[in-house]
Amino acid sequence: MARVGALIRRQLRELRGQLRYRLGLVLQRLIGRQPPATRLDPAQIHSVLIGRINGRLGNTLFLTPMIERLHALLPAARIDLALSYPNAPALLAGMPGVRQVILFPHKGRGIIPGYLRALRQLRATQYDLAIDPTPYSTSGRLLLSLTRARFRLGFSLPSQWAALTHAVPLPGATLHQGRQPAYLIATALGADWQPAAQRLWLPLRPDETAAGHAAIRVAVEAATPGLASDRPIVGYFGHATGLKALGPAWWGSFWCAFLALHPEVVPLEFLPAAAAAPTVTGFATVHLASQRQLTAAIATLRMFISADAGPMHLASTTETPTIGLFKVTDPTLYGPMKAQDHSIDVARLAPDEVAARVSAAW
Repeated sequence: MARVGALIRRQLRELRGQLRYRLGLVLQRLIGRQPPATRLDPAQIHSVLIGRINGRLGNTLFLTPMIERLHALLPAARIDLALSYPNAPALLAGMPGVRQVILFPHKGRGIIPGYLRALRQLRATQYDLAIDPTPYSTSGRLLLSLTRARFRLGFSLPSQWAALTHAVPLPGATLHQGRQPAYLIATALGADWQPAAQRLWLPLRPDETAAGHAAIRVAVEAATPGLASDRPIVGYFGHATGLKALGPAWWGSFWCAFLALHPEVVPLEFLPAAAAAPTVTGFATVHLASQRQLTAAIATLRMFISADAGPMHLASTTETPTIGLFKVTDPTLYGPMKAQDHSIDVARLAPDEVAARVSAAW
């Protein structure tokens, strides 16, 4: 039943996407906007709004390459973010150039008053530039249209109906969802574009990293007292949802095969909740309350392995090599991004075959 429900949800998402695209085509023909310009003048940009009304952790993190690039190109500009991921203000604390996060409600009771409050906060500021960073977001186009901004930037598409002053065509080659927003701003400002240099990023403080290291040592010591401190620790997250889930039996087989190849490794499972059941009994486990705590702990590991879920993207913001395991989504668009990361399509591979590929990365 869970698999059938996940398939239905996936089909509904695809249907909503098709309906949004067709609605955009109709609105574009009705409105008939004038062709926008392509290049922005950096000297005219002192305040920027980036809008991404989406409640997912990964989609929020996919903005970080753009924020970093924008700050590098316009170091004096003030950047505001209009987001709907509930933990975004805490998660993105310390991002250079970011002044505030205007938080739109994601779901639940009071969503309409919450939206109205966020819109009032949004319209209280006149921006030099407002950006819709994704190609097909209806909420992004609506937000762009409601923002008080001198310039409006987005992607140029047949279904683009927002009143853009500047637009950039989609690149010819497929780009990762975390690279598209950075490509948009780099192209609009006439800057060089190096796709491989773009990566997810969170600015962790040294005290956060130290606390993460301490949390890992406590968890490992509790599970295996007296373990040598120089043993390499490999973290993993196995609690993906829906069709992305691999299941306890799969993880048990994977770890049996991987530890046969690397008996020196100490596995550490990161749990989504303190009461969550481990996927493999006997391993050290840890649950950390916030995404920043989780990220700081992952930053101290030798490697992190994850099903297709939020912790995989958090791990990719660190220097820790990250292995993403994919069953249903396209890793070209959603995989971990940095050079030392790897994505593995596990749909047609046995757990021991996946273990061999992870071993090669090790």
